[in-house]
Amino acid sequence: MPQSLEIDAAKAALRERMAALRDGLEIDDRLEWDAAIAERVAELEEFGGPGPLGAYWPWKSEVDPRAILEAADGRGMACALPSFDEKGEVIFRAWKPWQPVMPVGLGMLGPAAEQPLVEPAILIVPMLAFDRSCARIGWGKGHYDRVIARLLGTGRLLTIGVAYAAQEADGAVPTAPHDRRLDIIVTEREVIRAAPVA
Repeated sequence: MPQSLEIDAAKAALRERMAALRDGLEIDDRLEWDAAIAERVAELEEFGGPGPLGAYWPWKSEVDPRAILEAADGRGMACALPSFDEKGEVIFRAWKPWQPVMPVGLGMLGPAAEQPLVEPAILIVPMLAFDRSCARIGWGKGHYDRVIARLLGTGRLLTIGVAYAAQEADGAVPTAPHDRRLDIIVTEREVIRAAPVA
């Protein structure tokens, strides 16, 4: 089997297992962990400045980042949520806590189409699994890998993944050349930082 197909198969198996694991976590635990994750993110030295901060509206059993958005807004940071352009690629539109959200595609909720486009300088990233090198996998569509690559081209971008500690993979997450590692991953237990590039 070609290596790329082996990687795809390994990702699919990990994705299925971790989706079931995350969906099976107790809601009361997740609510408590969401608050702890938001607190850890807000305490990060890098979590500051003018932003903008891009996050997401939680879907299914994803970590809920709304408290992170509220903390950012409280510090005067501009905030944004994802939507999709006419080509189906992720874009970000301005949003403030308590503003309405609406369906934007792929089951996601986001700002109204008339909200202005935003290019985040800090990006909160959801995931299904991660490892100690800050590699991640999501649902397999590559949306975040592409948007991270694009935003890196606009200047400095800080990527912060949020996940529950139970989502850590046993060993390394399978990755392909296009997969983007994150700068930081925050769980309810700890902050994991990517090793500096030599």
